[in-house]
Amino acid sequence: MARLTTEERQKTIIDEAINIIHEGGYESLSIRELAGKVKISEPAIYRHFLNKEDIILGILSRIGEFDHLLEEHLAGGVTATEKLRRFIQFHFDFLQKNKEMTSVLFSEDIFSQSALLKQKLVRIIKYRKSLLMTIVEEGKAANEFKDIETSDLITMILGFIRLTVLEWRLGGFSFSLAKKGDSIFSAIKEMITN
Repeated sequence: MARLTTEERQKTIIDEAINIIHEGGYESLSIRELAGKVKISEPAIYRHFLNKEDIILGILSRIGEFDHLLEEHLAGGVTATEKLRRFIQFHFDFLQKNKEMTSVLFSEDIFSQSALLKQKLVRIIKYRKSLLMTIVEEGKAANEFKDIETSDLITMILGFIRLTVLEWRLGGFSFSLAKKGDSIFSAIKEMITN
């Protein structure tokens, strides 16, 4: 069997770390447990990552890597309303395909224990909010969206997304998040468009 490249090994470690967190929470993630799941020694894990925090940074970096895909997805929208639909759908589609990621994104334990991890997550959130702000401002300028305070609209939209994902997660992923995205978008559109 061929040896994995460094990048492949790191991806495998991150994938398994996500699975461990998904199955047992952040407290269940240990280097020993991770090494056992990946079938390498603990020192081998440390050759790729300094510690648990570094592994979580790797997970967050993976989430950040999807930003360019989100930008491309948004570019396909002609109107602000279509871009908003694409923004919402992208997030639901991504999480539908990567449901284990919700265990990381919704874990307050992870981010309350590390200022560095919290800072990285805040940076990701701020970037997504800036994309959404551009869409909302564009929609207001084109008279597509009601003249409501931009920050309030952003909070409302992200709140809809977050609550829907949380309900999906707590409900054991029992409904199609991607399909639910359509009805969530319709509700938001009804509230904010002129």
